[in-house]
Amino acid sequence: MNTNLESIIPLLNKNLKIIQRSDYFNFSIDSLLISEFVNIQKNTKKILDLGTGNAAIPLFLSKKTSARIYGIEIQEISYNLALKNININNLNDQIYIIYDNMKNYLKYFNKGFFDIIISNPPYMDDNGKKINENEHKAISRHEIKLSLSELISNAKRLLKPIGLLFFIHRTHRLVEIIKALDKNNFSVKKIIFIYSARNNKSTMVFVEAIKGKKVKLEIQNYYIYH
Repeated sequence: MNTNLESIIPLLNKNLKIIQRSDYFNFSIDSLLISEFVNIQKNTKKILDLGTGNAAIPLFLSKKTSARIYGIEIQEISYNLALKNININNLNDQIYIIYDNMKNYLKYFNKGFFDIIISNPPYMDDNGKKINENEHKAISRHEIKLSLSELISNAKRLLKPIGLLFFIHRTHRLVEIIKALDKNNFSVKKIIFIYSARNNKSTMVFVEAIKGKKVKLEIQNYYIYH
């Protein structure tokens, strides 16, 4: 372990430790928020985190549920960090991480396998412009390996008939998000607009969608104070 690049961060309020690297995309407030916003029912048995990174979201969720939690990660170093994080928190019996592209899910899971799918996906669409950051961070932030439409269409295949999809994305892409969900037989159940104290406009949005069932939309606001 290179101590100049890796650090163990104690999450005191959740009694967890997470190993991160300063040269990689680390978990942020988004991961904490989505973990808090997700509503997990007692009958939930299987959860999937798409693009799990160093497994921050599965770790947070382990404090809310006894369900089996899976994560898929495409970057090898992030995958190895995820394994370390699961090990140091003694969660090997609950959390399972796969190193692969999520598009290869049929190698591991049958269609309709999961009750819940969660993702903190890349937010920036791949517009062909030069990306001024290292490859690892670029893959985490930009839709190089996973687009919004691919996230939603693959979630549809992996979820049970009345399964739930939770994710955080950029507010300015909300119309695009709703159209993609509708195209894939999802109904938007809840939208939470996220605001920071320094900006009176919402830049992030949490979306809860249900597959194969029509529901009434609930809208909430959430303010982050620094």
